[in-house]
Amino acid sequence: MKNEVKIFLSLFLLYLLFVQWYGWNEESNFALTRAIAEEKRFEIDSFANQTGDRAIFSGHYYSDKDPGLSFLASPVYTIWKFAYNFSPENFKSEHTASEEYVTELVSNATIVTSTDRGFFTFSSMILVTVFTSGLFSSLTAVLVYKISGYFLKKQSYRILIALTYGIGTLAFPYALHFMTHATAVFFVFLSFYLLFKIKSERLKESKYFILAGLAAGFGIVVDRLVILIAALIAIYSFSLSRRYSLGFLIGLILAVLPFFLFNYSIFGNPFDLASSYIDRQIWRTAYPSSVLSLGFSNEESNVVTMSLLNTDVVKKITEHFHFISTPNPYVMMRLLLYPYRGLLFYSPILLASLIGLFFMFKKYRTETILIILGLILLLLMISMRKTWWGGYGFGNRYLLPIVPFLMLPLAFALNKINKKLVIVFLSVSILINFLGLQPAEEFAYDWVAMDINPNWLANQNSFQILSNPLREHYLPLTLQYGPRSGIFEHLVNGYASIDIRFPPLSKGIDFPFSKFHIPFLVLLPIFLIEIIIWNKEIIGWVKNAVR
Repeated sequence: MKNEVKIFLSLFLLYLLFVQWYGWNEESNFALTRAIAEEKRFEIDSFANQTGDRAIFSGHYYSDKDPGLSFLASPVYTIWKFAYNFSPENFKSEHTASEEYVTELVSNATIVTSTDRGFFTFSSMILVTVFTSGLFSSLTAVLVYKISGYFLKKQSYRILIALTYGIGTLAFPYALHFMTHATAVFFVFLSFYLLFKIKSERLKESKYFILAGLAAGFGIVVDRLVILIAALIAIYSFSLSRRYSLGFLIGLILAVLPFFLFNYSIFGNPFDLASSYIDRQIWRTAYPSSVLSLGFSNEESNVVTMSLLNTDVVKKITEHFHFISTPNPYVMMRLLLYPYRGLLFYSPILLASLIGLFFMFKKYRTETILIILGLILLLLMISMRKTWWGGYGFGNRYLLPIVPFLMLPLAFALNKINKKLVIVFLSVSILINFLGLQPAEEFAYDWVAMDINPNWLANQNSFQILSNPLREHYLPLTLQYGPRSGIFEHLVNGYASIDIRFPPLSKGIDFPFSKFHIPFLVLLPIFLIEIIIWNKEIIGWVKNAVR
């Protein structure tokens, strides 16, 4: 079996085992998926009361997420629905959805959560997640392995880097959720991989440029945040060939065209986005509607900057990306280093990547500059958002687009840094990301007011540690219950209808602790799967260690 296949299977099966469902974000994507598949429309009116992540325009509800993920998931949903029709009638009647539900009053809106959604819906939730986020995260790791071949000859190092991305970074937790980030990252990194392949192998065929443009463009359709990376990749394509780079732009425009048509069909303007019409009945104060504040203090002001920001174009951009300030250096520092979702705090192995940038620059200057600029631009953009930490979730998902690119300098660092030190940092990174297999936290929000806690905003522009979710939330839960796997917990307790929500309301909020549950038992099938896949490599590593 090829290493690419082994890497893919290792990660894909791991992601399948730990697939999770946070709530509103996934429900918003799921609502659009079902609206497309079942009702052949973009309005999510039939499902809008199940999520607070929604937009409202001209009397209809829409998902406030970018549509690319649902474009990909709707065929999965349709195929599964067709196949499920052939299930035995007694099975379908036994595992049908119940009419019980719980309601939550959020601001002036009522959010409805079904207690038992039934086998079909629960299984659909698993499938759309696994065949988008899980699938494309696994493929991104394969791309990391393939591109590392241009820097490293040693197969074990290349495998290590690919698996580092898959389980030692934020790629792991966000491969488990039906959110846009992991899928968008695959397409934008595929675009870069194709261009780097052109450069390294001196290919001159325009089709590679067109394919790279198509990939970058569709990444934007899935999650517009990657537009920063896509723009840098477009510039990179021009550095390779001015003649063929036109093909990249053509491919990018063609890929983004469905996004424009989607927006035009709803709003009558191809450049209008659903996020501009976020339902403020729910989000009354969390997302200001138009004018930016500078974000440092109420006393500080900058008339020149504010007059510049008050243009119609910039107002529209701020509505699309929910900007509320100019770049905030305190927030940028937190995004990188601090316990509350700092990138390097959650993935210490990336410290080696930063060191590797120095060695990479000597031979690959253009690519090194692209990575550094990509990181800086993401930090700048995210620091302008009020909810810079990423809302309800583990780590900062907004920084995921740069993570596969940071695997490139890691390849250079492996030849320069003590291997034992690398293993220590990698082990800590894997442990940290496995801590995320718990119900998520959100320490910043006042959920009653649907706004940010005032003390939080007052303290963020300082060197103060806001909180440490790893120590205060995830580690205690992991020590008590072990890594959480909805699929494993249901199967060992004899349930065919698997509710991957935490808690699984269909089985009771104390499930599986009132049933059969041994903390850390879920690690056993993981070890068995990985030993089966990597048995030859494990035997070889053991023999080398003994020598």
